[in-house]
Amino acid sequence: MTAFGTDYDGVIINIEPQKAKAFAELLSKEWEVPNSEAFKFWINKGGTSRRFKFDYFYEKQFNEKLSDNDYKYLELKFSSLLKNNFYPNLKLLPSAIELLKFAKTQFDHTFVSSGIPTEEIQYLTAFNKVTKYFDLILGTGKKFPSKREHFSKIKSMWGNPDVIFVADSPDDMKLAKSASFVPIGVTTNHSKARLLESGAEYVCDLKDVKSILEKFKLNFLL
Repeated sequence: MTAFGTDYDGVIINIEPQKAKAFAELLSKEWEVPNSEAFKFWINKGGTSRRFKFDYFYEKQFNEKLSDNDYKYLELKFSSLLKNNFYPNLKLLPSAIELLKFAKTQFDHTFVSSGIPTEEIQYLTAFNKVTKYFDLILGTGKKFPSKREHFSKIKSMWGNPDVIFVADSPDDMKLAKSASFVPIGVTTNHSKARLLESGAEYVCDLKDVKSILEKFKLNFLL
């Protein structure tokens, strides 16, 4: 049994820089967090949940945990900002559709594992007209606080399959490797060296992922 998994932002689309900017502006206004600090943190912690990023700065600024109600208020403002200002002009990254078509026909299962909240990632995949390429679309929230829970579900749901996971963040490489998945890093937002240091089995541009998948698919069948 084989499965293809992918992060969404950084592989299928890329608005990480815009999200980092919006996050920094929101935290600067709400909590007086230095703009550059929040921006860099968002980029460096790509792949982690949105809740994790808000929690980090709230505890850093106020020495206490962010309440669920306060998080919901901020997350709603942030989500609305993205939907109104950025998502309407979204385009898929070059080679993304080709990759998804290939994965859908060559793997037993396909899935998205994203740090974006569940409702929003489902909205995005529908908006981008790519829902049909995935058997499972997983975002974060109370049920799945992080991708660690996503990966556990994949293993139990599909009988511990051989999994390739494609993403653009160092944290995703580390987590995929710890789950015994094959991590493939794409250099959308981070360097080849950093992705390799974080555990990537292979690193390439998005356009070259298909050829890497063909190689690993053959290895899985041996």
